[in-house]
Amino acid sequence: MDLNKIKEQFNFIAQKYDNHRKCFIPCFNDFYKNSVSLLKCYNNNFKNIVDLGAGTGLLTMEIYELYNNAHYTLIDISNDMLKIAKERFVGLYNFKFIEKNYVEEIPVENCDLICSALSIHHLENADKIKLYKNIYKILDKEGCFINLDQFIGTSEEINNLYNEWWYNYINNSGIKPEEKSAWIERKKLDKENTIKETMELLKESGFKNIECIYNFMKFGVIMAIKL
Repeated sequence: MDLNKIKEQFNFIAQKYDNHRKCFIPCFNDFYKNSVSLLKCYNNNFKNIVDLGAGTGLLTMEIYELYNNAHYTLIDISNDMLKIAKERFVGLYNFKFIEKNYVEEIPVENCDLICSALSIHHLENADKIKLYKNIYKILDKEGCFINLDQFIGTSEEINNLYNEWWYNYINNSGIKPEEKSAWIERKKLDKENTIKETMELLKESGFKNIECIYNFMKFGVIMAIKL
């Protein structure tokens, strides 16, 4: 993983990141809102929630709407992103922000929910398996990991179709050419797996109860429970 390149790209885009999300994610509401709402059916009272690659706190905000009494730890390598997250949650006592490479360490002793959005697909497989094992280790029994991420199609032909549709959507989203160029540079850092490969990596890490709860072309949400 080229940590410096990832950090540089996301520091650069930090101020505009939230405004661009719907331009790049055609299924934004289903992805960030509806899929995450399933968590309430599993556990109505998560207490200690960790967001990995939290960025500006966009995913945390959606989960906070469901669990506003929980304690939150937001971890990201981009300090500029975390600054925006701090502004988003200013005045709230139950938030902690950590600038750190979460692959090396998740500095939380225990938690019952770990979440991540559009971050883990930047990692090499060796780092992914290391991360998933750490997630499994620090989760409480019956704790949950939910990953909203970007995946590759099961065949090159299908993935090419997904990409063509996605690029057409972005081209018609009103995004400025320079903003699209910055996205293309960030996309060079992608190291996508299929959903099936991701579920297999989670299984190798100790999880037994794993399900893809949402999937639209390149976007998917995987939920794993520690039994």
